[in-house]
Amino acid sequence: MKKPFSLLFPLSSLLFMLSSLLLTSCGIGDDDGSRLGEQIVGTWQRADLQIEGDTDFTPEDFNNDLFIFNGDGSYNGMVRQGTCSSISRYGTVIFEGEYKCDNANLRIEFDEDGTKRKILAQVVSFTDTTLLLQYKDDDYNITVRLLLNYLGRDYSASVTSDE
Repeated sequence: MKKPFSLLFPLSSLLFMLSSLLLTSCGIGDDDGSRLGEQIVGTWQRADLQIEGDTDFTPEDFNNDLFIFNGDGSYNGMVRQGTCSSISRYGTVIFEGEYKCDNANLRIEFDEDGTKRKILAQVVSFTDTTLLLQYKDDDYNITVRLLLNYLGRDYSASVTSDE
């Protein structure tokens, strides 16, 4: 009778230690425990764009220069929702839509020429001033890595109509 109990105690201890390690190692935010939902509100500018896949697309083919995330939705300490827009380097609105983010994902939904589009980007890393995203576009069979730099909450960009 002593053998089964003596085996059970080390196994349960091992499982407890493994689960503790897994729980403490999760999370993509920076080392001080900050949350992307607390930092994303404001204006971000494209710093770098990389395209992987069998395509003729180049970074110059993507006009998105500024991304504005508004804090006008809900926020529960982990997940933030709100409205967003993307503006070209010429000040033209490319899209307006809604977003939802946590430390691992950023989902953007918007209308493009009457078609509802969704982008689900993986948050590769973020700090107070940078955000690195990666997403796959199955329509074009490409993977896009996008590095954004934070410009601030009160940054105002000159915006023209999207004609």
